[in-house]
Amino acid sequence: MKISDLNTDTAILAELGQRIARARIDRQMTQAQLAKAAGVSKSTVERLENGASVQLTNLIRCLRALDKTANLESLLPDTPTNPITLLERQGKAPQRARPAKPAPAKPWRWDDES
Repeated sequence: MKISDLNTDTAILAELGQRIARARIDRQMTQAQLAKAAGVSKSTVERLENGASVQLTNLIRCLRALDKTANLESLLPDTPTNPITLLERQGKAPQRARPAKPAPAKPWRWDDES
């Protein structure tokens, strides 16, 4: 199943957990072995594989232990900056967006005017 087709966080976490479990089994590792190699608890690996929420650092540790960190590159690829875009950004100074002030109810006058 493609992760991009999933609508909810829960469904995405479940799919990621299944993929990590498959990668672990393909490497012929037990959950305890993965936990030891990743430096996390066995219950963390269990939660991860069951689709429960885990800390991002624990996910990265498990991916590193499974030799899957190269796959993170496709998550958010580093896009080269277009030179034209750089030039356009240099020409524009940052500006603040301020709301227009409402017009005063009465026009302003000097005190000595009647």
